[in-house]
Amino acid sequence: ELLEEVYMEVPQGVCCQPGHVCKLRKALYGLKQSPRAWFAHLKTALIKFRFQQSSADYTMFTSTRNSKVTILLV
Repeated sequence: ELLEEVYMEVPQGVCCQPGHVCKLRKALYGLKQSPRAWFAHLKTALIKFRFQQSSADYTMFTSTRNSKVTILLV
């Protein structure tokens, strides 16, 4: 999901009135906000799988199960 409002020109082939624009509801490839939106989505999924985000490095997630530690660096 995008944190701010982003608009784009209507793609060719889409019928609408001249001068109209599209408001994006999700990040698109190549958009400046896409990496942040992707990471936020990944973080939410990892936390659902009981990973914990490191306070020292926000791109590191750890999980401990059955005395085994999994470290994931993004």
